[in-house]
Amino acid sequence: MDDVEAPIFYDDEGDFIGHEYFQDTDYEYEYEENAERETLLELYQYCLGPTVYDTALYMLPLFVSMILFRLCARSQYVTHKTFHVLSMLIGVYNIYHYVTECLYILLVLCIFSYITLRVLNKYYKSLGIFLPPLFIIVYCEFSMPPVIWHKIRSVVMTMAMKTISLAVDKIDSNDLPDIYSYMGYAFCGVTCVFGPWISFKDYVSLRYINHQDKWWILYTAQFIFLSFLFLTMSNCWTQWIVMDSSWKYVKTDTENFYILYSKKYNNRIRYRFRWLLAYRDALSFRTSHYFISYIASTALLIGGFPYSLATLVKPLKVEFPRSLVQVVIYWNIPMHFWLKTYIFRPNIKHIGKFGAVTVTYLTSALLHGLNFQLAAVLLSLGFYTYVEFQLRSMLANIFDACIASKQCTKNKCTHMYKCQNSWWVLFINLMFSGLSVFHLAYLGLMFDTSELQETGYSYIHTIEKWSQLGFASHWVIFATYFVYFLIK
Repeated sequence: MDDVEAPIFYDDEGDFIGHEYFQDTDYEYEYEENAERETLLELYQYCLGPTVYDTALYMLPLFVSMILFRLCARSQYVTHKTFHVLSMLIGVYNIYHYVTECLYILLVLCIFSYITLRVLNKYYKSLGIFLPPLFIIVYCEFSMPPVIWHKIRSVVMTMAMKTISLAVDKIDSNDLPDIYSYMGYAFCGVTCVFGPWISFKDYVSLRYINHQDKWWILYTAQFIFLSFLFLTMSNCWTQWIVMDSSWKYVKTDTENFYILYSKKYNNRIRYRFRWLLAYRDALSFRTSHYFISYIASTALLIGGFPYSLATLVKPLKVEFPRSLVQVVIYWNIPMHFWLKTYIFRPNIKHIGKFGAVTVTYLTSALLHGLNFQLAAVLLSLGFYTYVEFQLRSMLANIFDACIASKQCTKNKCTHMYKCQNSWWVLFINLMFSGLSVFHLAYLGLMFDTSELQETGYSYIHTIEKWSQLGFASHWVIFATYFVYFLIK
């Protein structure tokens, strides 16, 4: 799964509203916090405790249904057909319990996709298998209230990925699954709500092969602990460590020239503080993603799936990345594998590497919904990873150094200069790592904790957030591409 061939990839005027500014009155800017920082006890009482308790109570029905699914999969008294029916029923229950709004939409998508798979002939099937998910996503995007669509989007995406992958895998064979196994796979009770995507082969093998060892309970406990750790980081710790702040005017007796200096000085501090807030908001978003990923991993292990499939994300590889390519790989390992297998590799033969990368990120953006912000972030990330991958590959070849986007396999690195024997190789890799963190803070700023997160973020929100930081990340990547172009 990890062998990848290519990148997989303040307006200051508002501060004067409500204040009168006179030429003969002297003011200076002074920075202060909105409120005093909560104590650890208050943080526990008002955030940590309620967050953990409410979430555990919310997830309890899911874990109970996973135990039931495991018993059905392991029982010798449950027939093959009955297992698929029970898998579908457990999935329907979980969808009804957590995301009722999308139950009928998923039923239509699943039935429509199965009919398409059965009816269309071989010539049109390669294109036709993408039509049902596309129609459903477009319908939801333009007919559903934004709050509801934003809530169910990931569930619809997981179902779409399942139907497409199954159709592609069976496109050249007559071994099409029956309606029971198809519905059982599509509505699999383990993956229907929080994901992830799993292949039809892995789903079917669960019935016949016991992939787990005796330590699966310890792995499950570890995943539960990590999921709640990241949940508290997202909801409580990031906001507690880096607090929002404001600016006010204080009357002073200083001279006018000092006022102008103080304004410029504090504006520079304020600009730097924006980057700190940007990193905080991006970190809050990433940790919420880790929480969902580890909840899904827990569900997979309880449901009987192997540990290898339950590894969905690697937070340390994302937070301390060697490159943006590494971030893309380890941010969502199953989706990365799906995009590489079903989108990137089939297209690279016909439209080249850059075209395949573009189509891959366009597909990813489409699966996430017709949203400008998501498309802008994903396409920016696609261009970033392509430029970084090409530049670092070229530099690695020129200097015969281990500075490519992907780290060489241990004991198989053929480069003359490595981190172990050259300090400048380590320095260059650290420099690109810092650049990746900079880009992540810039791109992740889009997914803040404002009220817009309930309905999805608009075009205006995206441009406004990036303009506050001067489009710095885009300028940096354009400069990087210019360097690559000159060297090339």
